[in-house]
Amino acid sequence: MIIDALSTGTGQRRSSRDSIGCGPRSVAGILEKHGLNCRIRRAEEVLSKKSILQQFDHLAISAMTMDSPVVKTLMKQWQHRSRSSGRTIIGGPIASNPEVLRELSADVLVMGEGEATLEELVTRHFFEDPIDLSSVKGIAFRGANGIHVTPAREFITTEALSRDYMPSITRIIDYPAYQASKIYVEVTRGCSNFRRTTLPLRNGRQCSDCGNCDSEKLDVRMNCPEDIPPGCGFCSVPSTWGPPRSRSSAVIMQEVKGLLELGAHRIVLESPGFLDYMRGSEPLTDPCFPPANLDAIRGLLGQLNSLPQLVDGTAHIAIENMKACLFTEAVALALNESKISSSPNIGIETGSDEHFKAIGKCGSPSDVLTAVRIAVDHGMKPFVYFIYGLPGEDAESTKESIRMMRALSDAGAERIILYGFRSLPGSAFEGFPESSTRDEFGAQLRREAERVNRKKKTDYLGRVVQGIAAEPSWAQVGYTMVYPLQEGPLMTVPGGFSAGTMLQVRIQRVLSSGLVEGEIVREPELESR
Repeated sequence: MIIDALSTGTGQRRSSRDSIGCGPRSVAGILEKHGLNCRIRRAEEVLSKKSILQQFDHLAISAMTMDSPVVKTLMKQWQHRSRSSGRTIIGGPIASNPEVLRELSADVLVMGEGEATLEELVTRHFFEDPIDLSSVKGIAFRGANGIHVTPAREFITTEALSRDYMPSITRIIDYPAYQASKIYVEVTRGCSNFRRTTLPLRNGRQCSDCGNCDSEKLDVRMNCPEDIPPGCGFCSVPSTWGPPRSRSSAVIMQEVKGLLELGAHRIVLESPGFLDYMRGSEPLTDPCFPPANLDAIRGLLGQLNSLPQLVDGTAHIAIENMKACLFTEAVALALNESKISSSPNIGIETGSDEHFKAIGKCGSPSDVLTAVRIAVDHGMKPFVYFIYGLPGEDAESTKESIRMMRALSDAGAERIILYGFRSLPGSAFEGFPESSTRDEFGAQLRREAERVNRKKKTDYLGRVVQGIAAEPSWAQVGYTMVYPLQEGPLMTVPGGFSAGTMLQVRIQRVLSSGLVEGEIVREPELESR
């Protein structure tokens, strides 16, 4: 059993309920490659139906740092089942900190990229017989003398990423309401931002202004004499996954095609920065130069748009994360030519120029504003991310962030997404205090984001949006949650509809900054298979 505990926290996903990440399917792909039978289950399903655990011999859990409480509960349930000899593996961001083994009695933590490590464990018969774990790179385990951490495994090469590792397509059917969910398909892995924060760190280290982060030699950017993790200070992607590597258009096409044939409708091209796709030579450690590889992007999107479900409009391809410094008029034109109606997600985090640079971001807040204007001019609906509670946040940076939120909204940003800061293992800001809802700066930012987003939702009143039924509403008995097929708000409508049912919804009422209520204006002629 592979348990998808991502974003489950203490036991219930409150956000991202329509998202299916690619990590658990990647684990399933390795097991299937070597003839091992597996199934994926959401953590909530296992918590509510403990008897499911009796059906499996071994357990793998994919989770984030915030999911430690639910992982502890799942591990306790597993230990109480009758088959106590089964092996247990934990992977994902939670495994970045080997100290979690003091609370979680797993046999192995898979740290960083998991495919090659898991494949070695499988081929050395880890699930059947005892093996010498100390000889396996990229793991942590408990031994007689405490926690053992083996040397880090080399990053998977670009060639091997496409040649040797394909996420399971079939196991998408294990997810409830997958027909209405955003299913993430990996396009690139790793991040090109090898700048670093200049703020003093908890361990006493601070940037010495050596110049490596701005070196014209790409490999030099990877080295920091102060050993400060690369990238934005709050993010662990560059230190965990390294510089970007791109999957071939052929394997991406194969995966998307298979998912659509199984009844998926919403595909998201997953990447820390989509415009890094096939961009520049390796190691790609300059986040803003060279420009995006428009030929490669057009080639990939052109192939995807030839799929029948894209042609007849019953499926949608979305692109999320894009670096503002790479988002140009030429990029917007290329996306339009490729018939991608997308909401590019752009991270700004703070509206303060000084704070922006201090946390290690590439480009500037004005780059984000420019990118939003370009996107809107080309018919796109960009989302912009802010974070409250970041190290270095103060009264001035908060004022500048509020001013920038208003400017972005006036420029046409579809939504302001505001996250609270969380300290991640492997990031430069590891160990910093996390954001608090009681903090006044965060309260100011939340109020402004709420105001902006609620006002934006009123623009949808009276409009008809094509959506896909997902699950019964938690808040309103007899209502169904509906996700937009293309671009639009989360909706709730009266009536019961099976997952995957295509609906036309007229928006009638704004319920909150993130939810609207509507009515069905036309019953669908075709439902999801």
